[in-house]
Amino acid sequence: MGAVAVASRLRSPAQEPIDSDAAKVNGGPVSSLRVCMVHYSPFEVDSRIQRQARALAERGDEVHCVCLEGPATLAFGAGAIHLHPVSAPKAGGGFTSYLSGNLRFLAGSFRRVSALHREQRFDLVEIHNMPDALTFAALLPKLGGAPVILNIHDTFPELFSTMFGRPEGHPLVRLVGLEERASCALADGLVFVTDEARERLRTRGVTKPRTRVVMNTPDERVFGETRPPEPLPVEGPLNLVYHGGLAPRFGVELLVRAVPRVAAEHSQVSLDVYGAARNAPIVDLAAKLAPHSVRVAPEPTPLEDIPAKLRRAHVGIVPTLEDEFTRLLLPVKLLEYVHMGLPAVVARLPVIERYFSDDEVSYFTAGDVESLVEAIERVLRDPAAATERAVRAQRRLVDIAWPRQRAGYLSLIDELAGVHANG
Repeated sequence: MGAVAVASRLRSPAQEPIDSDAAKVNGGPVSSLRVCMVHYSPFEVDSRIQRQARALAERGDEVHCVCLEGPATLAFGAGAIHLHPVSAPKAGGGFTSYLSGNLRFLAGSFRRVSALHREQRFDLVEIHNMPDALTFAALLPKLGGAPVILNIHDTFPELFSTMFGRPEGHPLVRLVGLEERASCALADGLVFVTDEARERLRTRGVTKPRTRVVMNTPDERVFGETRPPEPLPVEGPLNLVYHGGLAPRFGVELLVRAVPRVAAEHSQVSLDVYGAARNAPIVDLAAKLAPHSVRVAPEPTPLEDIPAKLRRAHVGIVPTLEDEFTRLLLPVKLLEYVHMGLPAVVARLPVIERYFSDDEVSYFTAGDVESLVEAIERVLRDPAAATERAVRAQRRLVDIAWPRQRAGYLSLIDELAGVHANG
C-alpha cells in the first residue's frame, strides 16, 4: 500500500507539556514527521502501540505500522496511521516454532521497512519488542541517518527464561541477553514501561543518554474520563471481568478454577474473559469446569470495544502468576480497571505493590487458588469497603495519567528527530 500524502504543518514542542529540552534542539518548531513502527502483533489488539501511534497521528504525523494486520489507513486528527501487513505466523508453541516465527517476521519486516523507506524516507523508526532483534529491521533507515527507538514492552531474557523453563545461566538465556544488548546498541533511544524495567537493563549494562519511561496508562480518548466507582449490587448478578493475554503466566486458568467455587456460594456471580481466544485451551477448560459461570469471548476483542465491556462489569481480576518476568510487570489491565472505577482483585507482585496499597486493591497470593477465592469473597462480603478501595486507587492515577506519559513520549520523538534534522 502506497503512502498517503498528509498535509505538512508546523508543530512546536512547546505546545506539549514536555519534560525535556526537545524544544531547544532546533531553536524552533519541528515539522510533521514520517514515522515507522514495527511490532509483531495485530494493531487492533495492542493498546500500547495504538496509544502511541494515535498520539503521533493526532498532532499531524504520518505513522506507518509494519505489523500482522492490514492493509488499512486510519485517520486521526491531522495525521494518519497506515497498516502494512507482514505475512508471518504468530510465534508460539515450542522453542523451534517460536524462533521460526520470530525470524520470519524479522525478515519480512526488514523487507517492508526498507521498501517503505526507499519510497519516501522515514524521519524515525520505532521498534516495539518482542523480540528485541526487530531493531535490525530498521537497518536501512538507520544507515541513512534516521534515528531508531527500541520500545521495550517486556524484558526479553526474563520472559524467555520463564516461557521455556531455562535457568538464568542457561546458554540460550545468555544468548538472548546478548541479543538484547546488541539491539539496544543499535538503537538511539530506549522506551520502558516501568522504572523497574529500566533499572533491570541498567544492571545488565544497557544505558542510553536518551530514554523515557512511558507507562501503560489508559488513553482517555478511548476510555473517556475516569469513571467514578459505583456501589456494587447488593443483590442480582455480579460480573467479574478479565481482559488481556491468555498465556499461562497471566493466571487465567487459576481464575477459571476459582470462579465455580465462588459461584457455589454466590450463585449469580459470573466471569467474562476477553482475550485472543481462538482455539485457546482456556475455552475448553471453562466449558468443562464452569459452563454456567464463565464466558470466554470466542474472538479477540479490539481495544475500542474494551471500555464498553468494562462498563458492564463490577469487579476486575488480575490473576497473574509470579516469576522472574512478571515481578517486573504493572499490568495495563489493572490500570484500566482502576480508570473505569472497578474494584480490583490483584495478585500480590512487587511492582504492583509499589503503586497500589492494600487500602486500594484487594490482594491475594499469586498462584494460590484458595487465596484468590477468599479475595473475591471478601469483596462480596463487604461491597462498601471494595468501592472505597476503588476510589482511593483511582486517586493514584493522577500522577501517572496518559497525558503526562504522552508528553514524555512525544518529547523523546521530537528530540531524536530534531537531532537527526540538524545532522
